[in-house]
Amino acid sequence: MKRVQYDRFGGPEQMYFGNYVPPPLERTQVRVKVKAVAINPLDWKLRQGAMKLIIGRTFPKGVGSDYAGTIEAAGEDVTNVNFGDDVFGTMDFKNAGAFAGSIVVDCRYLTRKPAQLSFSEAACLPIPATTAWAAIIDKAQARSGSRIFINGCSGAVGAFAVQLALARGATVSGSCGKAAMPKARAAGVDPVFNYADSSSYRSAGKFDAIFDTAGTMSVSEGLSMLNRGGVFIDINPTPGRVVRGMLSGRYKMAFATMGTEHLPEIAQFAHEGVLRPTIGLEKPFSEALTAIANAESGFRGPGRIVLAL
Repeated sequence: MKRVQYDRFGGPEQMYFGNYVPPPLERTQVRVKVKAVAINPLDWKLRQGAMKLIIGRTFPKGVGSDYAGTIEAAGEDVTNVNFGDDVFGTMDFKNAGAFAGSIVVDCRYLTRKPAQLSFSEAACLPIPATTAWAAIIDKAQARSGSRIFINGCSGAVGAFAVQLALARGATVSGSCGKAAMPKARAAGVDPVFNYADSSSYRSAGKFDAIFDTAGTMSVSEGLSMLNRGGVFIDINPTPGRVVRGMLSGRYKMAFATMGTEHLPEIAQFAHEGVLRPTIGLEKPFSEALTAIANAESGFRGPGRIVLAL
């Protein structure tokens, strides 16, 4: 079968469709016939070499993290899904490679797909929804009466963060690009600010949690907008920020891996309509190389970019 992969770290020109044979199953693994995948910034950051010290230099490496499909085979210790189940999930970033006809993945990285979601919609959930869960539910502990500000509230992670916070009874303010402001208001963000004008939201009062999904706020800026006991949550840490986080209980980081264990709950929320994935563009898998390169260069549009197999 064909898989999107690369033989060295670098730009989009390193990607190609290579021949791939999934490895034999281990006891806790499943093999998934992939029906749809969604593109994440993580996909090209890994290929660029941003985490090469962690993922190593063994090539070829596969591209892609988030997928939806059907279980083709299951290891003997797998209990959460069965042969023939429709599922969605993500992959361990150390062994990425979801952009393939079939993949082998540990069963803890997936869950059953809600029946009313298409494969393409379900593929939009994993990394953005688990990241939002880690931030809003685990770190911010959103609840009735909470006042939460989401920087980048119209993006993939930001939109799910808005939905989770509102479901918990919090009041949500946020910032996004000017063109996305009407959509953010319709989603329940009030007030919503143009993030090109940071002075407008810096004067919007104090918040119980700030969630910066856009990576445009400094730590000092985020902390200055907090109530006593509030937290500034970041998904774009630098080494300096990591050190700052270790020294300050008010600065916290949120990663998708922190929320992976909640995939079944995310599936239930999607079933209930609390989480609503949005597809911005859907392309056939044969156009994967171009679609990834375009997304990497900044063409993303509203909603997720999905590749259908």
